[in-house]
Amino acid sequence: MRRPSDVFKAVLGLFLVIWATVNVESISTWAQALTELVQASPSWVILLLEVGYATSLIYVVIVFGALLAGGPERRPALRDLAIAGVTAAVLVMILSLIINDAWPYVFPEIGLEDPAPRFPVLRVGMVTAILVVIGPHVTRPLRRFGWLAIVATAIASVSLGYGTPTHIIGSFGIGLFSAGLLLAIVGSPRGYPDPHSVAAAVSKLGVPVNALEPAPYQTWGVIRFVGRDGDNELVDIKVHGRDAVESRLVAKLWHTLWYRESSTTLGYSRLQAVEHEALITIVADRAGVRVPQLAAVGSPTSEVSLISFRGIGTALPDMDPNDLTDELLTETWEQVGLMQKASLSNGSLDTSAVQMGPDGPIITDFAIGSLSADESDQATDIVELLFSLAVLVGEERAVRTALQGLGHQKLVAVLPYLQVPAVSPTTRRLTEKPKNLMSSLSSKVTEITESEMPEPVKLRRVTMRNLVMAALLFLVAWALIPLLTSVDYAEIWAVLESADWPLLVFALIVGHTQFFPQATATMCAVQVKLPFWPLLTLQTASQFVSLAIPSAAGRVAMNTVFLTKFGLTVPVALVQGSIDGFSGFLVQAAILILLLLFGDVQLGIGIDPADVPWLLILGVVALVAVGLVVTVLKIKKLRDRVVPVVKEAWAALKAVLQQPSRAFGLLGSNFVYWNVLGITLWLTLQAVGSDLSYGSALFAAAGTSLLAGFMPVPGGVGVAEATMTALLVTFGVDESTAFAVTVAYRVITFYLPALEGSFGARWLGKNGYV
Repeated sequence: MRRPSDVFKAVLGLFLVIWATVNVESISTWAQALTELVQASPSWVILLLEVGYATSLIYVVIVFGALLAGGPERRPALRDLAIAGVTAAVLVMILSLIINDAWPYVFPEIGLEDPAPRFPVLRVGMVTAILVVIGPHVTRPLRRFGWLAIVATAIASVSLGYGTPTHIIGSFGIGLFSAGLLLAIVGSPRGYPDPHSVAAAVSKLGVPVNALEPAPYQTWGVIRFVGRDGDNELVDIKVHGRDAVESRLVAKLWHTLWYRESSTTLGYSRLQAVEHEALITIVADRAGVRVPQLAAVGSPTSEVSLISFRGIGTALPDMDPNDLTDELLTETWEQVGLMQKASLSNGSLDTSAVQMGPDGPIITDFAIGSLSADESDQATDIVELLFSLAVLVGEERAVRTALQGLGHQKLVAVLPYLQVPAVSPTTRRLTEKPKNLMSSLSSKVTEITESEMPEPVKLRRVTMRNLVMAALLFLVAWALIPLLTSVDYAEIWAVLESADWPLLVFALIVGHTQFFPQATATMCAVQVKLPFWPLLTLQTASQFVSLAIPSAAGRVAMNTVFLTKFGLTVPVALVQGSIDGFSGFLVQAAILILLLLFGDVQLGIGIDPADVPWLLILGVVALVAVGLVVTVLKIKKLRDRVVPVVKEAWAALKAVLQQPSRAFGLLGSNFVYWNVLGITLWLTLQAVGSDLSYGSALFAAAGTSLLAGFMPVPGGVGVAEATMTALLVTFGVDESTAFAVTVAYRVITFYLPALEGSFGARWLGKNGYV
């Protein structure tokens, strides 16, 4: 099986390698002192350290020999050992050649005098990878010996001068990364005992069983068997292997981070887990709840803990549908009511946790239950069972029997919890459309109980929208911090200090009007009526998103999501939203060409614009376009995807062009937009005393946007600043003034609007527009 912990090992290992690589030159004073002390020590001390360094190599030889002698069933372990060791060795050699321009030490304890620390340390990386990979295949004592061998090798490496503590940590990271990546790909043994071992273990606890078979319902980390005891009575046995603790820890940690829960206990040991389930089962029995009879509980071996029950029955999903009568379902809900009256919760109360015994329904599986359940715990139990019953017998019967068994008040109290997050992922997978079923279930409960649907309880701490917003903010910071730390603020302030500040404020006001023509362009590009204020807010939100997503992709994505809220399908919204961007590009290109050919733009590079080989440039562009078209038409998968979209886009563009008012509004709005940016830059130049013409300012604004848009850099951060500064210098503005004007222009037209757009994006999300 593939474990989340293996992915974590790979990620942690990669982090350690990166950290060590960045700090490869650092040598702690204590490590240097330790090396000097060892060098001054007697020869027997050095010999002892060399033996310690060799222990990990001895360990590998022992493990390899044991696996080799184990026969064909050990071949997967030998394969994993070899792949992990070779992978770690290759990574060590590559890094050593890059960093040290030399091969790593292989057998430094043999004949090497006065070694210099060298990163990575080959043996630490290789043995760590091998130990982590073969860990699931070997016994606990052998695993412990392996970790002791690595510790001894690490101490000896630092003492003998083969590497620094930083080198050891990085080498350990190489081993973790290599092993974790391999285990995440190929998997590792589940660590479950075979049925004969389980039968022997249960017998040690006083319950002899035979004819053990795996139960139909299994959970990660726990394997369930069903057998018969000496009286030929069915016995249910749950064996907690090495993954049981890990599975509960991961599940609980996930729920604690993602959902609002009051419980703070993250996990138990294997023995504590079975004792916990046994205790809740006993308390439920004393409260009058029909539960299976506890037969045995304990840890018969150091590797497993188990709990077994008698008096089990048939799970509801396995029963004949004709036997699932309303009386049986009502009695099931009555048992749930008794359980909750005693302040207990089950934690995983789906239909597979309810079994039909000789005396009626039995509640089982209290492994993650609670002895002091709060309202949320008990409500989610009811929602879990109600949802899974709705899949089994339909919403109508599930709700009506719940009403009869629980009562009106208890069922109405569950209404705020009728949400998909209240249901476990396993239960959600019982139906293809869990959201639709939950919605139908909520409507059925309100209908049958004649109640109003209350405000839903907030079950999640974190929503997908929160994660997306956090990711965007992280990318924004990632893009801005390098720029902000490299800016010469003194030089900028020296220019702006003497600027005409009222004119700068006016430029700020003009710059913020850019969103009005953007909004009207979008209105003209689509065929549905759009509310103006949300559409205007969308433009600022697009600025914020563009800080995280390169080029115009962010704006197109935001427009598409926004338009789907007004009835357009995703393909239509994508096409019609893209028309806005395409028309803006056409207007932008037209402005640049006209200014270059007929305006007062002076590039100052010694070439007359009339001599520029425009036909050659157009020919290259046409050649590239033809190449793309041929490629698309030749490859069927691309053709099937691209051609329909092109047809839709062409049809949408024709629809716009056939309506003069829409075409004029679309192109005119984009023309106004580019001139707003040109005026803003020109006003900023005037404020610092530059007499650059308006045509040159407009060319610089449009040209910067065009060139920055081709670069896959979010928001054009850094690229736009460099491009505009270069253009302004080309037009005769001195370098310090050009840079200061560029920074002021970008703050006015991009960074401030992006900051405002973060609030706009939140408002749009809160009101359901995105």
